[in-house]
Amino acid sequence: MEYAEARRVLGSLPSLEVKPGLDRIERLLSALGHPERAFPAIHIAGTNGKGSVAAMLASILGAAGHRVGRYTSPDLEDFRDRIAVDGQWIGEDDLARGVDSLLPLLSSGRDQPTQFEALTAVAFDHFAARHVDLAVVEVGLGGRFDATNVVRPLLSLLTNVGRDHLHLLGPTLADVAWEKVGIAKPGVPLLVGDLVPEAERVVAAVCAGLGAEPLRSDSVTVGRVARDWEKAVYDVRGEGLPDRVVIPLLGGYQAANLRLALSALQVLRRRGLRLLDEAILSGLASVRWPGRFEVVAREPAIVLDGAHNLPGALALADEVRDWFPDREVRHLLFGALADKEVGPMMDALFPLFPRVTLTRSRSPRALPVGDLLAACPRVDPPPASSGSVEEGLALARWALRSQDALVVTGSLTVVAEARAVLVGGGR
Repeated sequence: MEYAEARRVLGSLPSLEVKPGLDRIERLLSALGHPERAFPAIHIAGTNGKGSVAAMLASILGAAGHRVGRYTSPDLEDFRDRIAVDGQWIGEDDLARGVDSLLPLLSSGRDQPTQFEALTAVAFDHFAARHVDLAVVEVGLGGRFDATNVVRPLLSLLTNVGRDHLHLLGPTLADVAWEKVGIAKPGVPLLVGDLVPEAERVVAAVCAGLGAEPLRSDSVTVGRVARDWEKAVYDVRGEGLPDRVVIPLLGGYQAANLRLALSALQVLRRRGLRLLDEAILSGLASVRWPGRFEVVAREPAIVLDGAHNLPGALALADEVRDWFPDREVRHLLFGALADKEVGPMMDALFPLFPRVTLTRSRSPRALPVGDLLAACPRVDPPPASSGSVEEGLALARWALRSQDALVVTGSLTVVAEARAVLVGGGR
C-alpha cells in the first residue's frame, strides 16, 4: 500500500462521530499482537495543556538518552506529526504499512473502527517496532473510553478539568472529571494539576476506589522572571530540580504545564528513571510545540494560538493584554469548531481587538461564518468575513502596520491552515 492510499483509507473511517468503548481498539491491537504491551507509557489527560506537557516530557526524556515515542493529536504541521519516535515523525512508508496490516478490520462492516482508533493502533505498533523505552501518550477525548486507555502507564497525569466537550463528557464539571480520571490505574501514580473543588472531589473518590495514588504537583513552584520573542526564563523551586530553566514556549499559561512536567520528573526519578539536571535543561531548551502562542513574524507580529475552548480563550486573553498592551495595534483572525462554547469564547476575546476577521477552516466540524456572525457580540466596527483561512489571513494582513499584532486563534484547524501559509509544511 502506498501512502496516498493509506490516507484515503484513513479518510474513509468515521472521524466526526464519537464511539465510546475499548472493544474496537482491543480488536485492532490483538490483530497486531498487542504492541501496547511492549513499552511503559506516560498517559496524559486534561482539558488543556496535554500536548504541551507531552512535548516537554518527550523532549526531556529524549535528552536523557531514552528512546521515546510520542503520540498526540490533532496534527498541526503534517498529518504524520501525531506519531513520532525521538522527535522524528512516522515515515510515509511506515504509516502505509501500519494501515495495510489493519485493512481487513478497517474495512469490516461490523462496528467499524474510527480514524483515531486506527491511528492509535498504528502508533503503538510503530513504537513497539522501534523498541521505544517508553511512550508519552496524549488522550484524544475524555480518558475513560478513549482509545489510548489501553496503555500500561508508568505514570498518569491529569492537567486540569475545564469546560470543553460538555455535550459528550458533561453536562457538569464533575461528569467531565469522572471521564478524565478514568485513565487512573490501580497502583499507578496519578499526578494532577490545579483542579476546581468539584473536580477534585471526583478524582479523589475514583482514585480511592481503584487503589490509585493521587499526587499533587504543588511540591514544585515556577515563576517567570524574563521573556523575549524567543524564550521564557523560569525560576524553579522543587527537590532535586534545576534552579532556573529556559523554554521557547512563550505563553504565560505554560507555567502550569511546566510545573506539572517538572513534578512528573520527580515521580519518574522515584520510579527508577535516570534524569540528570543537564537533560532537564537541554530538553526544555529545545522543546517544540507549534501553535501555542507561537510567534511566526515580528514586524508586524503574527501569533498563532490554538485556544479552542473557553479556558483556552480566557488564557489567551491574558496573554494578549500582557504582550500587546496597546489595544489599537491588535487584530484578530477567528474561527471555531461547531461543538465549542463559541459565544463565551467571543466574549472573552473580541472586546480586546478593534479589528476582527471571521473565518472557517476546511474541517467538516468548522462552524460556518454565518453562524459565527449570529453568535458574535456587538463590536464596532463589525467583524469582516472570509470564506477560508487563506482568504481571512490575506484580509487581516492587508490592514497591518509594522507595529501591529495579528492573533490567529479559535481552533487548531484554523491555526494549522494559517501556519501552512505562513510557515509552510505538509498536511
